[in-house]
Amino acid sequence: MTLKGCDAMKVEVSIDPSCKEPKIIILTDKMTDEITELIKRLSESTMDSLAVFSHRGVVIISCKDIIRIYTEKQKVYVQTKDGIYTVRLRLYELEEKLDRKWFVRISNSEIVNIRMITNMDISMTGTIGVALKGDIKTYASRRYVKKIKNLFGI
Repeated sequence: MTLKGCDAMKVEVSIDPSCKEPKIIILTDKMTDEITELIKRLSESTMDSLAVFSHRGVVIISCKDIIRIYTEKQKVYVQTKDGIYTVRLRLYELEEKLDRKWFVRISNSEIVNIRMITNMDISMTGTIGVALKGDIKTYASRRYVKKIKNLFGI
């Protein structure tokens, strides 16, 4: 395994039948930005499913099926192709737990699944129109435009 800025990083795995839970130890001569980033990546846990609420009760949905998550009238909604659900987590809590490779915050009130984006209209000054699967149209706020452009290399 090689990290940016490191000539070489050695990875060692030791099998111990008495060890019931994996343990990672990093041996280094000093803390670096690369080590800090590695620790952050190793400690991140992302969700692969989410408990949401519908008129029938609690439903477990796969995060890959989420089209978008948005707030409206002080409630947080999760939209999939099958419907719109409520969730008790706040938007910032979901943003922290969702896989950052697949979900991006496009405004203070919305997170979208980048696999569900069908088109982005960057012709408007300062904003980006975002078309999602299911004929859903939304907009990225000015505050997030640079982040989105960087994500897609625009």
